[in-house]
Amino acid sequence: MQIATFFKRLFKQYSVDIILAIVFTVIAFAYVYDQSALLSAIARKVALASVGLVYYYITRVVKVGFIDWRDPYDKIYSIALLLYIGLIFALG
Repeated sequence: MQIATFFKRLFKQYSVDIILAIVFTVIAFAYVYDQSALLSAIARKVALASVGLVYYYITRVVKVGFIDWRDPYDKIYSIALLLYIGLIFALG
């Protein structure tokens, strides 16, 4: 039951993003010469993004602790830390 609710919320919030990702992935696979290299590049990017989010969560818990999301400074620091780690993983 929780999985169905999760997917409903996911498609409600990110339906346009999911459709664009699927369409452009199909276009990329259709027009690329070496499809295994593209698949490998996509897997590396997804792995880096996932590792970045896990690293962000661990860093946030160590530096800020668990956030109650009541204080605006916790939110600002958490978002700034997320952007910093996202830039590091995206450009690194």
